[in-house]
Amino acid sequence: MLKLQEKIINRLIKHLWLNYKNKVQQVKKIENTIRAEGDHWSEDHLAFRTLPGSFCGLHILQEIFEILGYSKADEYHFKDKKLNAISMNPPNDKLQHSSKVPPKIFISVLEPESFSQEFQKCILKYTEDLENSPVNKLKSEFLALKSKPENIDAFVESLTLFLSNGPVWRTPSFKDYELLRKESEYAAWTLVYGNTPNHFTVSIHLMKKFKTLKNFNQFIQKELGISMNTAGGGIIKGSAEVQLEQSATLAEELLVPFQDGFRKIPYAFVEFAFRHPLLGKKRDGIWCSYYQGFVTDNADKIFESTNLRKQA
Repeated sequence: MLKLQEKIINRLIKHLWLNYKNKVQQVKKIENTIRAEGDHWSEDHLAFRTLPGSFCGLHILQEIFEILGYSKADEYHFKDKKLNAISMNPPNDKLQHSSKVPPKIFISVLEPESFSQEFQKCILKYTEDLENSPVNKLKSEFLALKSKPENIDAFVESLTLFLSNGPVWRTPSFKDYELLRKESEYAAWTLVYGNTPNHFTVSIHLMKKFKTLKNFNQFIQKELGISMNTAGGGIIKGSAEVQLEQSATLAEELLVPFQDGFRKIPYAFVEFAFRHPLLGKKRDGIWCSYYQGFVTDNADKIFESTNLRKQA
């Protein structure tokens, strides 16, 4: 069962990565440059956002990844952003090199009750329309693979579609997008993009050329002209003291459909993580040698990579 799950995870992540890379041009630019330098490229985690509901929300995404063998690691609360989140670890031998371990999953969900009544009604208008959860069907299809392993590609295709094809609710109006955005950039983004991965994160601590996250940031800014997220007053969020340093690009825009036409709004970005070894451990690349959690103060600022920016 574990080998089947690992096979599915590897194929799913590959498909999600290709979909993401095809839409976010800076990803290709960064990856191609790093690979041309002969350095190691490995994804640390990928992040999903969602809106709460009976048939959508954090619990739905959590159950889907649990089918694949992922397990909940930690819970997080973002007071200012009015969000809750969990991180999930992949099934793995923790003594493996980090590059051999699938990326972690970070799932966040909005707290509508922390916002105005008008805001809450707008959210419910979309999420209450849903009548079914995809979990039971996916679980059934997964269990059927034991006797029909030849169906693995069709199963991965179903998963990929659910996790990269936008919201499970109806196409929003631009008016509702703007209504939500006045109170929460996160909510407005999620209304439009739904389950689509918000970002992938690259492991900088596993690279050979870059000894610090600062070195890496300077390289992609100078060599590639990539714009970085400076929310909180600086590019790097976190420190060696909290065992995790992170930085992120600013989200690229995508032309998306609304009920009343097409608009360009921020889509996805690339995050970079530099994980520090745990006390008494060496920087040896082994998964269990490093801090594998998340830091809310860091993530709080990373969320702002998708904020709508004023046009020059």
